[in-house]
Amino acid sequence: MLAIFDRGIYLPELDVWLDSLRKKDSCVVSHAHSDHIARHKQPILTPESGLLLNEYYMKSTPISLPYYQTHETRNHTITFYPAGHCLGSAQTLIQSLDTGEKILYTGDFKTRRNSINVPFELVSCDTLIIESTYGHPQYTFPETSIVLDIAMTKLKEWLNHGMRPVIYSWKLGKSQEILDYLQSSGFNVFLEQSVYDITLKYLESGVVFKNAINRFTPDSWPEDSILICPPGKASSQITKYFNRVKFMELTGWSVNSGRRFSRRADISLPYSDHADFNELVELVTTLKPKQTYTVNGFPDLSEYLRNQGYPALHLSSERSNQSQGHQMKLI
Repeated sequence: MLAIFDRGIYLPELDVWLDSLRKKDSCVVSHAHSDHIARHKQPILTPESGLLLNEYYMKSTPISLPYYQTHETRNHTITFYPAGHCLGSAQTLIQSLDTGEKILYTGDFKTRRNSINVPFELVSCDTLIIESTYGHPQYTFPETSIVLDIAMTKLKEWLNHGMRPVIYSWKLGKSQEILDYLQSSGFNVFLEQSVYDITLKYLESGVVFKNAINRFTPDSWPEDSILICPPGKASSQITKYFNRVKFMELTGWSVNSGRRFSRRADISLPYSDHADFNELVELVTTLKPKQTYTVNGFPDLSEYLRNQGYPALHLSSERSNQSQGHQMKLI
């Protein structure tokens, strides 16, 4: 099956768009991160993603498609399977009604389990379109338990010395994972407003956290608590009136000390809500598709797969530099 990348993935034989960043009449939306959406007339998405994007798609007519249910069109079917990335994240299985060919688009995905995301599932396919955000061999992450043990030890140390810990974490997905880990470890946690609002959507979807969800305000940040906040100017603004603040960054990019993505932090640890290089390779070698397309991230993954005997091609626009990874904004 031919696949084209043009600010999104297009399957011309079936006239299907996936995660287009340009407005389309109809488009599959794999999850609610802003680097995968546009104001489509008829987005096709999970109910959980629809809840997160309710205001965004107020003027649209979404098709709400729960996991494992099938939406049929004149020439293909669409079925969603859990991607393990964030609330509502989905892999999309498209099957041609004419040929029977199965095309799987992973979207962003995570195979390492946690207690608040629906676990990633293996889905057999003929053609695989795989997100390769960390599709370079240097992006191999340690075991999650090791990273979290280091993080919890450092946070306890800061609190014992009267510091105010702030964890930089994107507001949808990773923040809720970290919140769950922190609450399970007995920490008192407060959430910046945007993180708090999205966490309420998790609760509305039936996700259960260990303790109450606390919203940060300048007047309600106890000294013995941790603040989760998205990186950027907003975090600097809301913490500038406090003394003895320490910042922890949790990102897969931290395995590359020379990365362009670094932000001011006292410690940076390799925790990600994406699959690392080894997990990307493992998915391909397990599914053994007839054709693999890699998209977003680095083209190194497709080169590696070809060297291992797997037909693979990196999808990219004609204007992009094939020798460089195309890094889309992570939210």
